[in-house]
Amino acid sequence: MEPIKVAFCFDENLTVPVQATAASLVDQCVRASVHCEIHCICTSAAARVEESLRQIVTARDAESVLIMHSIDNPYADSYEVRDISVATYLRLTLHKLLPEVDKILYMDVDVLVLDSLLPLWEIALTDHVLAAVRGTVNLADKWEWNSDRPYWHLLKGQRGNYINAGITLLNLAEIRRRSLERQWSELAKQRLYYQDQDILNITCQGAMVYLPPKYNRLTYMGGSEYHRLVDEGIYTQEEYDEAMKAPVILHYAGDKPWNRYDTNLGKVWWDYVNSQPDLKGLFDEERARRNHGPTLADRAVRKWKKLFSREKL
Repeated sequence: MEPIKVAFCFDENLTVPVQATAASLVDQCVRASVHCEIHCICTSAAARVEESLRQIVTARDAESVLIMHSIDNPYADSYEVRDISVATYLRLTLHKLLPEVDKILYMDVDVLVLDSLLPLWEIALTDHVLAAVRGTVNLADKWEWNSDRPYWHLLKGQRGNYINAGITLLNLAEIRRRSLERQWSELAKQRLYYQDQDILNITCQGAMVYLPPKYNRLTYMGGSEYHRLVDEGIYTQEEYDEAMKAPVILHYAGDKPWNRYDTNLGKVWWDYVNSQPDLKGLFDEERARRNHGPTLADRAVRKWKKLFSREKL
């Protein structure tokens, strides 16, 4: 059987978390006839993690493979915002960097895999460019807050269908066929608030498959806050229930559990890491327990204030 092909893109700031993500991926996905082919696209300063990553993968499955790609980031001069580095743009290089690969599952490295990704991997993309989960940008108040950005008119047709790109099944063959790289390079020169996520949403409209939210459960959203996505018709009640009760991927897009133990669903991450001898020593649990960030209520107040602020870029 063809392996599940996965791509991680990162710089030197995320060489430790990627090890936990890779471990959870192999632990959950490998079966008798199912293995993983993991491509790590990273900056030269991050390549030092290769041996540690290889040990983590092979210790769990000798037939899964790790392939490192240390590259100079062609998007190094692109816009940085919200403490997200330009390494995020590396996913826009996959179609060119992996010419023999026609489909790949891109994953942020701040995620924890809780169940098999084989059903996701087997989704047929045909002539669609990608498959992903609709994101919180679709919420009415958040869309309104973004609406006066100088480029937001380019996303007019994406309202209600704007995707979070943290988990993205990419049709690399279709990306090549459409020559999207040219548009991506031009858009990367602009001050786009959601960076390459905006780029994908602008250029792939009408060519997306929408995944149920269990494949990208955003942990910074509490249950009642998450339900707003149902109230506004973005998810169904059934999709919401599944994402709450049986998420396949937890995405720590806000506070990181390795920095703050009590972040929402952070204990799930720590329970996994502490159960793995080769991961446990990588993270400072004492420091994470001492770092008490804002509660969910505090975050809600902060978001409310942000929505009424006119500060944008």
